[in-house]
Amino acid sequence: MVRKAISSRIKSKGFRFRGEGGTRIEALSDGVFAIAIALLLISSDIPETFRELQEFMYDFVPFGATIAILMVIWYQHYLFFLRYGLQDIKTVTINTVLLFLILFYVYPLKFLFRTLYQLFSYLLTDNGEGMNELFTNVVPRGDGPTLMVIYGSGGVLIFLTLAGLYWRALKVKSELELDDLEVYDTKASIRLNMTQSLIALLSVAIAGFRIGGDWSFMVSGMTYWLYPIVMPIVGSRVASRRKKLFGTIKGDAD
Repeated sequence: MVRKAISSRIKSKGFRFRGEGGTRIEALSDGVFAIAIALLLISSDIPETFRELQEFMYDFVPFGATIAILMVIWYQHYLFFLRYGLQDIKTVTINTVLLFLILFYVYPLKFLFRTLYQLFSYLLTDNGEGMNELFTNVVPRGDGPTLMVIYGSGGVLIFLTLAGLYWRALKVKSELELDDLEVYDTKASIRLNMTQSLIALLSVAIAGFRIGGDWSFMVSGMTYWLYPIVMPIVGSRVASRRKKLFGTIKGDAD
């Protein structure tokens, strides 16, 4: 039902779907995404006291944020195979790298979100004791930038890998019989993923070179606020040029 609804929407926007029936690659990938979500749950102990329940609730927002990012990646991965249906060895290799990165970075991602959630909670409640505990035992001040380098490197690699999948589709455009509109959309997907990768790389550079001194951890984290600013601008320019080149495609206004 979900595949049918999504595929019909893609078709109405001028992009033919070539992987409508699903593949074993997708089945394996869906399993890996499911395992990643399961690992997030397993990493939290079942509370046995009210105090432990309160501590468990600290994971509510970080858990939700981590799953949201996983689902964004899964959705893009899903659309890729629905559009192109590729099953060649190079696509399998790139997809394997992506799955490896997802499993490897799921814990660092949750840890980062939990740390940031605690940080903002302590700042809002003026909890000096909590702040001291956070930057003494959880993430010592000197290790904060390293945490951002680890997280940012994961973001860079994941978005580069997604761009690699689209680049592979572009390389075999003749075999896939991509028309001009589909080629444009494929190039746009590469551009969007590269932009996201560059923002993560900027964060890594700030943290790695300690730009901002003692505040480099926070400056590096604030870099990710560029996403809701930059990505809509890039997306709007892509859509505007698409309309200029190909006109209004049925379904674009949906």
